[in-house]
Amino acid sequence: MPTPVSALIHAATMVYNSGENNENIHKNKLNLNPWYVTGYTDGDGSFSIRLRKSSDSKFGYKIIPVFSIGAQNNPNNTELLEKVKDFFGGVGWISSSDNMKHYEVTSLDSLKIIRKHFETYHLETSKHIYFLLWCRVMDLLEKKTHHTLDGFINVLAIKAVFPKGLSKDVLINYPNIVPIQKPEFLSNTSPLNPNWISGFVQADGTFGLNYIKSSRSKLGYTCQPQFRVTQHERDLVILKRIITAMGCGNLINPSGGRDRYDVSVANIKDITLLIIPFFEKYPIYGAKLLDFQDFCQGITIIKNKEHLTQQGLERLKDLAYNMNTYRKF
Repeated sequence: MPTPVSALIHAATMVYNSGENNENIHKNKLNLNPWYVTGYTDGDGSFSIRLRKSSDSKFGYKIIPVFSIGAQNNPNNTELLEKVKDFFGGVGWISSSDNMKHYEVTSLDSLKIIRKHFETYHLETSKHIYFLLWCRVMDLLEKKTHHTLDGFINVLAIKAVFPKGLSKDVLINYPNIVPIQKPEFLSNTSPLNPNWISGFVQADGTFGLNYIKSSRSKLGYTCQPQFRVTQHERDLVILKRIITAMGCGNLINPSGGRDRYDVSVANIKDITLLIIPFFEKYPIYGAKLLDFQDFCQGITIIKNKEHLTQQGLERLKDLAYNMNTYRKF
């Protein structure tokens, strides 16, 4: 017989109330470090407010706070999202949409568990601002302030500053909404937790073997390995903090008017002595783990100078064209 959701919520809450042993409990039981979950969320998670038309709601819309994490739809990523779901005590559900999988939580009681986690293991990117606003809406719902017109308008004013803002339908019905003043994001300057970095790379990092033509190579081709983390310019500071924490990497400026920046590590010595040992100690999961394993194979081939032979180069080509977006499941 399945465990009642209420019991799962109680169990997860008890874990969060256990104080400083919280991190070790999660790590030992579920193999996901709490900071890893926060880093993963900083990359691929979202805190949003959903407005759903409802004839039962006093002002025509039901207000639904949502926590979600998305990943490409494949068995390895599905297993990872299941781990995240287990980490939060089994609350929420996992669904499929096109080529994506989503872990989503919308119940107010369940979202209290989510909130408690991120209040303890705080977000490091500008996503933290939307978490704070999301919490503000949860407080309004908890106090039932949204049942008054002023409270409902307050929710709309908060949602208006979220990335997707208010829909045309909502604006037609409530045309005079004045968005709140969005809080300023002040980046933390303390050293990043390595487990956070691992989770963030899970979302926004890439392990690549770039197989390219080369006039300098006797074989006509070469392979240039690269570890990369990409982020929007509004979170440029987080890339600088990653470079500091990992002890290597170059910050690549965007070209062609792009608003994205990269941390790039292409030096074999740095990859061998810093990058690979780091992710062996602080592992990633899902399909990206397969990319990391293939990346390590490629680095071994290059270190052994096997890439200077046709056979070794072919092995690198096979690895390169079966990683990342090329990988088939």
